[in-house]
Order: sequence, then C-alpha cells, then structure tokens
Amino acid sequence: MGRRSVRRESGVSRRSILRTVGAAGIAGLAGCGGGGNGTPTGERIGNYPLTGETATFGFNVAQSGPFSTAGEEELRGHKLAVKHINNGGGWVGESFFSSLSGEGLLGKTVDFVVGDTESDPESARLSAQSMVDNQDVIMLSGGSTSDTALEHQRIAGESEVIYMATMAQIDSLTGKNCNRFSFREMFNSTMTTRALTPVLLDEYGEDAQFFQIYSQDDWGNAQRQLFAKTLRDAGWQFTGSLVAQVGTRDFSQYVSDIENASEDVLILNLRGLDAANALRTFREAFPDENIVVPVYTRAVAQTAGGAIEDVIGTAAWDPSIDTPLSNTFRSAFADEYQGGTASSSSSVPSGPAHIAYTQTLLYASAVARAGTFNPNQVISALEGAQYGAGIGAQTMRACDHQAIRPVPIVRGRPESQQDFGRYFDVVNTTRDIEYSCQEEPASECSLGGS
Repeated sequence: MGRRSVRRESGVSRRSILRTVGAAGIAGLAGCGGGGNGTPTGERIGNYPLTGETATFGFNVAQSGPFSTAGEEELRGHKLAVKHINNGGGWVGESFFSSLSGEGLLGKTVDFVVGDTESDPESARLSAQSMVDNQDVIMLSGGSTSDTALEHQRIAGESEVIYMATMAQIDSLTGKNCNRFSFREMFNSTMTTRALTPVLLDEYGEDAQFFQIYSQDDWGNAQRQLFAKTLRDAGWQFTGSLVAQVGTRDFSQYVSDIENASEDVLILNLRGLDAANALRTFREAFPDENIVVPVYTRAVAQTAGGAIEDVIGTAAWDPSIDTPLSNTFRSAFADEYQGGTASSSSSVPSGPAHIAYTQTLLYASAVARAGTFNPNQVISALEGAQYGAGIGAQTMRACDHQAIRPVPIVRGRPESQQDFGRYFDVVNTTRDIEYSCQEEPASECSLGGS
C-alpha cells in the first residue's frame, strides 16, 4: 500500500453530508437491505458502516518537529501491520492473532492514510479531524507525544472512531481524560515510576539526593510530580527542579544550577531531541553524573551517542528480547526494510515501531473476532483481551483501556558497543507495576456507556 495524502480533491465526504442532512436523512441513503457488516438498517456510529471494498486506517504521526524520528519509526510499524493484515506474515495467524487470515478484514482490503502531527497538538488535531471527516477512517492511530495523543483521543470520542494510541505516556490518557473509544498499549507514567523506583534504589542507594529537569508541558509536569512523590516516599531527598521549553537546543544554561544542587542522581523528564541534547550537554559537563531518562527511545539513544553510557531508563520494547513473537516481529521488519539483513539500524525495529505494529494488529484482530467494524462491538472485543506482543502476557484492561504489561528496564551502552540499532541493554523486565481500577489514575477514568 502506498502513502496517500489526507486531503480529498472533491472535498465531499459522507460525514459532510451527514452534517447537512442529519442522521435520519442519511440513514435512508443506506438502502433498505441493512447497513452491512452486521449492522441493523440505519444504524450509524462514527464512520461505520463501511462502503466500498476497503477499510481505511488513519496513521497520524510526527513526521516533522522534534519527535519526527519516533514518528517515522511508528509509521514503519503501522505500514508493516497493514501489509501483514492484507497479505499474511508476521504475527498474523499466530497465537492471539489467529483470527486474522492475512486476506484483509471481513472481506475488505485495508488501506491507510498518513498525516503529520508536526510534533504539535494543534496540527495533530487538524490532521486527525481531516482523516475522520474527509477520508472516513474507521480507526485512528498515532500520537508520538502525549499532547498530540490527547487531541486524537478527544476527536475519537467526539467522532466515535476508535483510537489506538502509540507512544503517549501521560497518565490522564487512561485516567481523567479517558474515553471508551481510546486504547493504550504503552505503559503510562505511573507504571514507569513503579518500574524504575526499585531499580534506582538498588543502583544508587536508599538515601540518594535527586534533581529533575522536565519539559514545559503537561507530560513533563506530571512526570516531575510523580517522580518527586514516589522517590520521596522511598526515602530519597528532592533537591530541586528546572523546567525546559519543548524544543530547547542549548541546555548549557542549566549547568550551573545542576552543579549547585549537589545531587546524586539527575532525572531528565524530557523526550525526543530535547532528551538527546540534554544528555550530550550534561555528560560533557559532568562526566561522572548518574543520569536517568525515564522514557528511552532508540532515536534519543542514537542521537545522544556515547552520552547514554550507563544511563538508566525504560523502553517500550527492545530487539534483544528473545521470545517467539519478538523474534518474528524483528525478522519480518528486517525482511521488509532491509532485504532480510541486519546490516544497519534501518533494518532493526524500535520500540515505537513495535507499539504501532501491536496496536494496529490489536484493532484488526478485535474486528475479526467481533465479525464487524461496528465500534461498539470492537470495543467489547478489545476490553479485557489477554494477549502477547513479545514481552510476556498482557491484558487490555476494561476499566480504563490501559494495557497492563511488563516494562523493560534498560541501560545505555558505551559508544564502542553501539551498532546495528543496539544502543542499550535490557537489564530487567518488571511485572510488579500493576495498580487496581480503584487506584489513581484508573479511579479517575469514567468510560461511559455504549
């Protein structure tokens, strides 16, 4: 499948007609023989029922801006999943995904449109809305950052189109801002702090001092608060924090503040190029500093180079994880993007690619098991689903649509050992991160009825 623009030349869509004549009028356009795909005559929800021979997915990722590298990696995972849904391969037909035949979905070929969030929430909103209104996408995925994911989620709820979030981590996505049309595979900030805290205590002692730098957005502030509370409760002393504007290139302005703080551990609640730039600056200024990056991606590690040595964090997934599904995904990705060889990092999948691939197949398998594209029935098929994605047993929880899953803990490699897409080692995969539906952030989630 080739990439298509999210624009349509005619500018006329089923949704624009719906706005004009209303639901009752448009129902008559479906004819008297039933809505198809298992829906009663006249029943419409979001962009369902489908017409024509294709089902269109919308992939809205960062293709420009400070998070574009992660966005491009997500897009590779999305495209590979679509290829496997239509033609077989990868996880299709395996284990939990045995409902997929490799011959499309429910007699339809899966197509996709691609949008650019520009690493900006307003651009993400406009692009996602265009996909829903003008391209009639049946599913949205993407959101390389938390702020863009929240915009996707809002549109999904308003438009009644299922949204499969990718690298977004902010708690509120499956907490106070949750809605029944949105699902998250990535572990959230609460799970990150629960996974990292015992590792940090073992590594740096039970009475360390810590200092934080965090991004000037909702995610950064939420991360700062979570780590401050969790580590204080564990016995660490908080020595201060600094906020950095998203897109900061020169972090040397913070060097004197860090030096005066006399911390044992520096926590960088930053993402994308911001995290990479900060790592390079602080490693040069403080060669022996203990640094933690709570959310690693390969793009951050690759850009930071040798500055990541011994830096601890978490990763969505890593190609070194040796399980049947992990190995299948890694091999399929190499086949698609480098002729089956591993001669460069372009052939080695990343955590964002793995998340995007998983989310796309999770949605497709739910459609296949439900026997319909009707969002209400697909939601029911996703809720409580127990599945594997190459890192162990997982559950897509019904109470908040958050995946409860293992969290890989990683440590940065020395520059001399960084090759072929390998920049950090998995030192632990923790499962002791689950929280109940009665605890925050899940307790703040109200999904509503069908």
